[in-house]
Amino acid sequence: MTEPPNEDRVTHLISEQPEHEIFDGLTDADLAELDDLFAMASFRKGELIYSPFDRGDAMFVIEGGRVRLFRSASDGRQVTLAMLDPGSTFGQVSVLDEPLHDAYAEAMNDTVVRVLRVTDLERAVADHPRMALNLMRCLSERLRTAEDQIEALAFRPVPARLAGKLLELMDRYGRVTPTGIRIDERFTHMQLAEMIGTSRETLTKVLNEFREAGLIDVRDRLIWVIDADGLEGLISH
Repeated sequence: MTEPPNEDRVTHLISEQPEHEIFDGLTDADLAELDDLFAMASFRKGELIYSPFDRGDAMFVIEGGRVRLFRSASDGRQVTLAMLDPGSTFGQVSVLDEPLHDAYAEAMNDTVVRVLRVTDLERAVADHPRMALNLMRCLSERLRTAEDQIEALAFRPVPARLAGKLLELMDRYGRVTPTGIRIDERFTHMQLAEMIGTSRETLTKVLNEFREAGLIDVRDRLIWVIDADGLEGLISH
């Protein structure tokens, strides 16, 4: 298939500047004080930041890159719990007994994170109550997302789950082009399958059906959303 003309005329759906969710509303003086508490760590693409065998003794804030949280079954199957962008916070922290993490955290590309150990976290939220409120908001949103994912896995067929995921990725990474909204990140069929709890073979079959129906297009391993209303209709039915 030939490339459509003027494909370089694109516009982001959302701002490219990350907003750090836990620092919302803090003053420059607050941020300067907190900066001394954080360490920086870098991870290569595919490297684990932590696993269920590691103690949950730190909070992480993504400075650059992308992180996938996932669980793995004994037979090797994986399910993606969340895919986090710069500004997002993650990590299971227990002030009392430091249990093990409940999932894997993997760098999806070269990633830089800020690390705040549990003892410094206690000090930070005590000195900056707004940060504590922000953390509560983050946890609440993460819980709501998890509940929505459980509902989708329980009650929606694969086409509806895939349609919902493509619309989510469109909102997060979409660029408006003359021929549709391009999801400006590359995901393998296996990665997409793990996001919606299905097999790679089923994912490929449904993607092809979407393409034949004119809902999406796929070029250079990137997905274009051609008919967002059509995808939305699959979710509501």
